[in-house]
Amino acid sequence: MDPNIPDKNINEIKSVLVAALASHGQLSEALLVYEQIKKAGHKLEPKAATSLIVRFCSSVFLIIYLQHYN
Repeated sequence: MDPNIPDKNINEIKSVLVAALASHGQLSEALLVYEQIKKAGHKLEPKAATSLIVRFCSSVFLIIYLQHYN
């Protein structure tokens, strides 16, 4: 990343990226970016966290459904 961009802004950008990836079904990529955020000592923005949780729960529900009803 550009060293001229403040850490706070980078965290916001990465949080938006997590939300976009999760919303488009790219959960593993979203989790990788989330790990980068954590390693940098930052926290995920609330909106991004919600997107990640919703997508994760939907994926788990689908897996459980397919295992029991397929």
